Amino acid sequence: MLDRFDVVPLLVALLVGAIIGFEREIHGRPAGLRTHMLVCLASAVLIQASRVVPHTLVPQSDAFRLIMDPNRLAAGIMTGIGFLGAATVIRSGDMVRGITTGATVWTTTGLGIVVGQGEYVLALAASVLVLVILAVVDRFTRGIAPVIYRRLIVRGERAELSRIANKIDGLLEGHRIRLQDVSGTRGAVDEPFELVFHVRCRNVKQAPEMLELVAAQEGVTSVEWSEISH
Repeated sequence: MLDRFDVVPLLVALLVGAIIGFEREIHGRPAGLRTHMLVCLASAVLIQASRVVPHTLVPQSDAFRLIMDPNRLAAGIMTGIGFLGAATVIRSGDMVRGITTGATVWTTTGLGIVVGQGEYVLALAASVLVLVILAVVDRFTRGIAPVIYRRLIVRGERAELSRIANKIDGLLEGHRIRLQDVSGTRGAVDEPFELVFHVRCRNVKQAPEMLELVAAQEGVTSVEWSEISH
């Protein structure tokens, strides 16, 4: 049976996994060189075995012919590797890290399947493209400010509620901060109001300036800028 196997797919799988895993390793990601090499190798071995072993165990003749579909195994591999990719995702407060690494694990598994099918050039070319995405596109995306969600909590005298609310709307628009929703309590006649503005913005550096303008409004007693925990 062993003479039917080819070691070339195994070596190519190790190379493909190493190309992607090395990039993750030097960035200190939870899934690095060894993980990517292993998942690529395992995928290639399973696909190659599904193509060779059944034909070795079952004699082929004109009366009986076994037809295997490696694509079913490939679908199972891609589904099963999801747990490993999910393990690389780390959530801390409203920040989520490791999604890209999870995607590279899933992609490397797919490339291992391609290697197991014998498409070496395709797998190597795709691995180089993955490396380009991780290295080059990462530098490009750093220049794009991420969208963040915050709460602007304003408390003040009830008699000034309408005027202050309208003024804050104008300040948000002037600072290019998009208002998502407004909630709060009016309070009794002798109690302060509390307005909670749910906003979406890109440049958090504008927040201090805007908070100073809001706090300077007549009738405002306190202003708070807080993160939204998902």
